[in-house]
Amino acid sequence: MKETAISPLSAKWSMLSLADKDPFPSYEILRKRGPLVWDPGMKCWLVLSYDLCKVVESDEGTYRNWNLGGPSVLYEIKGDKNRMSVSSVVGEEHARVRRLYLKLLSPAATRQYRDEHVVSIINDAIDRFAKQGSADLVSQLSEPIPPRIMAALFGLPWKDDALIENLSRWHQEVVGWLYNRNSEELTKKAKRASDELNNLFRPLVLDRREKSGADVISQIWSRSPEDLGEIGVDDVMAIVRDIELGAGETTTNAIANAIYLFLSDPAVREAVTKDQDGALNAFVEESLRLLGSIQFRFRKANRDVSLADAIIKKDDTLCLVHAAANRDPEHYTCPHMIDFNRKPPTDHMAFNVGPRICPGMHLARLKIRECTKALIHRLPDLRLDPAKEVPRFRAFSHRCFAPLHVLF
Repeated sequence: MKETAISPLSAKWSMLSLADKDPFPSYEILRKRGPLVWDPGMKCWLVLSYDLCKVVESDEGTYRNWNLGGPSVLYEIKGDKNRMSVSSVVGEEHARVRRLYLKLLSPAATRQYRDEHVVSIINDAIDRFAKQGSADLVSQLSEPIPPRIMAALFGLPWKDDALIENLSRWHQEVVGWLYNRNSEELTKKAKRASDELNNLFRPLVLDRREKSGADVISQIWSRSPEDLGEIGVDDVMAIVRDIELGAGETTTNAIANAIYLFLSDPAVREAVTKDQDGALNAFVEESLRLLGSIQFRFRKANRDVSLADAIIKKDDTLCLVHAAANRDPEHYTCPHMIDFNRKPPTDHMAFNVGPRICPGMHLARLKIRECTKALIHRLPDLRLDPAKEVPRFRAFSHRCFAPLHVLF
């Protein structure tokens, strides 16, 4: 006998039921229960409204990053035993470390990375399938580009396919564990992957301390004294590992989602193709708002607090459902549509809000924009392949439309 699905209106419903399913209709139903809903499966409060997400994420005195104060194995696997990275510190120390990240990933630095690395890496990826007449733009474009760009920024040989394959696998094993820490098997894999990443980066960190260059690791050594004072090898390793951790499947998904929207809406495609400045920039922001990459983030309450008529207990977990907040009808007009004139265009939560807004957001935007531009110029007849599997909004916490089988 077929099991009847539980409605989001039921107190027994859980967001866990949305894995590999379109989540947005359920979020709209769930809003009828209010902006803050207890999820018995996730064992946390779901925060659905834009305004409440902003309140929670802007107040670290009341709501802390859920990773802070975690078990030692968390910092071991993240490669941050000294708890030095921007994701591991709070208060003034967080502000100081963050200043360094913002210098490394500033708009000016990003423009330089575009000219030196990003455009050539995107074109290399397209070169590999351009003569075939068909491709899967997830496995052949959006997936390989972020690790190759990161490798290039760290001064690694980004054309080394074996290296990139290993780097991607190790990254995925660490990230997979972060979202499922109760699995002994995943813990073992994550520890091995973390050791491999340390073995890859530590020789570079040691070498660049003495032989400074233009790569990001050299810049960490040269720039850190101004903001952090004297730091050691383990500190630089923590920052390198943290930057690598934040630059993987999140950008992969964002690129894939933007490509899907571009290919599936003729009016949007025409507007972006005609105006690869203002319209393209607005499109990038709207694709991030509508589909994002990370669907939700977590915080924990530092004390008992009242929020939206609910009593949040100390150490309760709050799940900030950015995928819902980014379509909040109380905040956006026509929230489910692409609006090239939405003001301000960056008014969304794809990169978080508050003191922990993603320092790599400029680089992420650049990758999405340059991938779209390259496809417009190099594959003008690009279209979804009607004979292949239809793209679906897959996964759970980190989602993208896949596969993206195309013809050209």
